[in-house]
Amino acid sequence: MTSPVIIYTSSFSSPSDLLIFKNSVLFHGRAVDDRGVSATSFECSDIALRMLVEYDYDQMTVKVGVDEVSADMAADLIGPYVRGRNVVLESTTLGFAELFLVIRSLVDLGVMSFLILYVEPDKYSRSKPGSDSFAISELNAGYKPIPRSVVDLSGDDVEAGVFFLGYEPERLERAFEEYQMISSKDIKVVFGIPAFHPGWELNSIVPHLAGLEKCNIQYCSANDPSSAYDALEVTRVSLGAENKMFIAPIGTKPCGIAAALFASVHSSQVGLLYDHRKKREKRSSGVNVWHRYSIKIIIQ
Repeated sequence: MTSPVIIYTSSFSSPSDLLIFKNSVLFHGRAVDDRGVSATSFECSDIALRMLVEYDYDQMTVKVGVDEVSADMAADLIGPYVRGRNVVLESTTLGFAELFLVIRSLVDLGVMSFLILYVEPDKYSRSKPGSDSFAISELNAGYKPIPRSVVDLSGDDVEAGVFFLGYEPERLERAFEEYQMISSKDIKVVFGIPAFHPGWELNSIVPHLAGLEKCNIQYCSANDPSSAYDALEVTRVSLGAENKMFIAPIGTKPCGIAAALFASVHSSQVGLLYDHRKKREKRSSGVNVWHRYSIKIIIQ
């Protein structure tokens, strides 16, 4: 069976090599570090419009530019900006919820071909010099649903869950505390290997070791959404008839891209579990590799 999503990956050392299509609209989030500033402000004459996208998880609203609507109506808000234009999503700065809502809206609008950009950092910021922990995001009110991807985790039809993991073990711990019913599901945790830099995978694996007794461990490339997408498909095809799964994309953004695409095209089987952590200012430093993911969606 042919996958409904095809992802072509290209990597570059400079944004001047990205090959953006003419007359493009670029959707982005707020920049909080060096790579975010570079990702939202690089010069490109082919980008006709740059639009800031923000999601309010308390009100469940999405804002594009100065206009704000219920997240359920995101496609109505995004539609005028993509009509007659090529579409680029700047995923480095977009939060996961914003990324999913835009992708789901594009699918609803029949936009089946678009680009996603992602910029790797040179270094992540540690909580203090010499510390083994990282200062990447801040605690908030906890896990909250994202419209168009809600799943009843207590339901007997939810058979499995997949967690993409990063550097913050407390996020997995909190999920099991807030949703104790998921411990009875088939839970897989996925680490990014190879990581962005050699040795970085240990920063993710070691802090999580104490909480993995009831989880199956898998691996996928940290910077390749197609690898993460394939890992999700393995779980989906293993589901029993009429059963569902959930995804918790709390690892690298490329894995989040895969989760957003997967949940958008398999909406009847897949829900999302996300904790909407606030990104810390200066959460990383420097700019490393630029990735250009060309997405094609084929829905029969």
